[in-house]
Amino acid sequence: MSSIHLYWISAYNYRMLPSEFIIIIVLVAIILYWINTVVVKEIASKHGENECKRLGVTFLDATVAITKTRLKRDGNGIVRFSREYIFEFSSDGVRRYPGSISMLGKVLTNLQMSAYPDPTSTQDPRYNSIDTNKHSNDTKGVVVSINQDKKK
Repeated sequence: MSSIHLYWISAYNYRMLPSEFIIIIVLVAIILYWINTVVVKEIASKHGENECKRLGVTFLDATVAITKTRLKRDGNGIVRFSREYIFEFSSDGVRRYPGSISMLGKVLTNLQMSAYPDPTSTQDPRYNSIDTNKHSNDTKGVVVSINQDKKK
């Protein structure tokens, strides 16, 4: 009985070493970063999905993939994580087209989608011939740019 009592007393009086404290702080920081990354990825995915829905195209794979992460200052001078994502969409259900999303913290700063065939076009894209003298009107170039960087 007395050995159990002594164990609890020694555990109660245990002092944490500085290296153990640093390890715990680093682990907590990694966990918080991971949670924040998952949350921002979901926000970016929703922005991509909403823009595709607005334009009448299909948001493929229902997700985005991160390509770059770095630290950057926002308009107020606060350092935040800047993340860039890519995604794919389709206007005809056959071809995949690329898009990109830039986030600063949890705020959308840029959303771009490449040119794609118009889904309302009646012309079959398989029978299009390449002619450099004619410009086809059955493609759209869509670039949505939201700039929230405040230059003083």
